[in-house]
Amino acid sequence: ILDVRAPAGHFVLDTTRQTPVVFIAGGIGITPLLSMLNEVVESGSRRETRFFLGVTNESEHIMRERLLALARANEHIHLQVYYSDPVGEIEEGRDFIYKGRVTIDVLKKTLPSNNFAFYLCGPPGMMKDLTRGLKDWGVPDSQVHFEAFGAESVKHAPTPAPATPAAAVLTVTFAKSNKALKWNGRLGSLLEFAEANGIVINCGCRAGNCGTCLTAIKSGEVSYLQETGAQPEPGSCLACVCVPKTDLVLDA
Repeated sequence: ILDVRAPAGHFVLDTTRQTPVVFIAGGIGITPLLSMLNEVVESGSRRETRFFLGVTNESEHIMRERLLALARANEHIHLQVYYSDPVGEIEEGRDFIYKGRVTIDVLKKTLPSNNFAFYLCGPPGMMKDLTRGLKDWGVPDSQVHFEAFGAESVKHAPTPAPATPAAAVLTVTFAKSNKALKWNGRLGSLLEFAEANGIVINCGCRAGNCGTCLTAIKSGEVSYLQETGAQPEPGSCLACVCVPKTDLVLDA
């Protein structure tokens, strides 16, 4: 049996505005960003578009011909691809290829200003460095959009859950694991609470987007720490971004 869900999430291009845009991809993080780049082209938009891709070398240069074709056919699209460990010598600038990594210093050197909408998707280290660098450069949080890429990826600060009365001690029961535990809010989400107690809940993005951690609620209610991309099915929760609101029994 193969479980299939409809596309979900908030990492989408804002097509209602014509703000200049910067796409920054690392490795397979190109997947959603190439889709956005295609949208810019196919919609006929003339918004200034900068596309940065970081890969190890030519063997990992994903969608090379497609990117080249788009950059050569559209003067408002500017492409730069960086090889962190090229095989042999490369002619810098040929086919928009350069040696190095996509860093905040590269952006400052290349972009005329920081007045762009930034969209990022890539490995954790790259994401953390760039989001921190963009913040230090004075780019508003509202102009920085990214796709969470696993447990160590950068996340926006979550919205605190409604406070539980001091006298209330909640119990979280994991039915399949036959464990009833006193809730410890210092551990973060229900997923992190489960992991700290040796209970396995499948997970992916850990940011409420992919839906992998969807867990059935047998009884009780939860509160969400942030807006979710994936929509939880009735009678279930996304364990990676929620906490118990009442005593809770989960099918885990």
